[in-house]
Amino acid sequence: MLKQKIKILISVDGSEQSLQAAVYAARMFPKDRTEVVLFHVDTQNPDLGKSISGNPLYDAQMKNIDKWMSADHKTMNQFMDKAVARILDFDYPKSAVSVKIKKKEDRVFDEILREARDTYDAVVVGKTGKSRLKDKFIGSLAIKLAGKMNRVPLIIVDGDPKIDKLLVSVDLREEAFKSIYSIGSLLDIQNFSIAICHVARCAAKKNESEEKFNYKESEHDCPLREVECICPSIDSMKECLVDSGILLEKISDLIVEAADPVDSTLELSRTEQIGSIIVGRRAIVPFVEELVSGRYSQKMFKKMENMALWVVN
Repeated sequence: MLKQKIKILISVDGSEQSLQAAVYAARMFPKDRTEVVLFHVDTQNPDLGKSISGNPLYDAQMKNIDKWMSADHKTMNQFMDKAVARILDFDYPKSAVSVKIKKKEDRVFDEILREARDTYDAVVVGKTGKSRLKDKFIGSLAIKLAGKMNRVPLIIVDGDPKIDKLLVSVDLREEAFKSIYSIGSLLDIQNFSIAICHVARCAAKKNESEEKFNYKESEHDCPLREVECICPSIDSMKECLVDSGILLEKISDLIVEAADPVDSTLELSRTEQIGSIIVGRRAIVPFVEELVSGRYSQKMFKKMENMALWVVN
């Protein structure tokens, strides 16, 4: 089946982690049908020099300001050259990789959101930026994007993740199938092994032993949220993946019983040496869950290490 070409936005800020995010994207996406755009928001204020020129108190500093701004631009250009070269190392054609630098007119994450609306199929960012202290106390750009991004998946990269295995974390049917369709269209998934992971907190799982429980035959509701249990739909998810090109023997299901789905999913990923976790983001979340406990993807973001988190919107 001939798959359509895709366009990926990689937001970079000159940090080592944003370079790792670009490399991750280059390794994950099919080079024969992917267009990559390295996008940077230039936060320098071009009017800074103008605003103080002519003031005798600052005349002596004007040359230093000009040198600083020039050096900053030079550093970013060198970073872009390096990022492009790293992507081309994975046999991407030169015509498939471009650079776009946008002067800051709004908040940085608003600039990225605005750019993402322009015919992109996914957005890739590093988990941390140039200032880890700012990320810690003010909030990471990546998590802000996760809360606002819609229409396209957001891929948050920490460290240098492995790329041969994917874990699809499923809970609700709509988000689960959306995640599967997303990776099926964006990736050549025959090149990956995929685990469908569900942390079962349903009545049947709690009341029956591991040996007696059969998720294929059990029809029941999850008492925590009064929704139909997703377990009986897992075979349908496998069929969707097979239809997208992956061999059935490269698909597994990991259904576990645990009180904390985030810790359990991360532990499974570490045990199975899986580098990418795909989660669906619910459009509507109960107010108490949003305010008190937070979204599942936000919890995953805070705890993940050396992994990539796909938030499928």
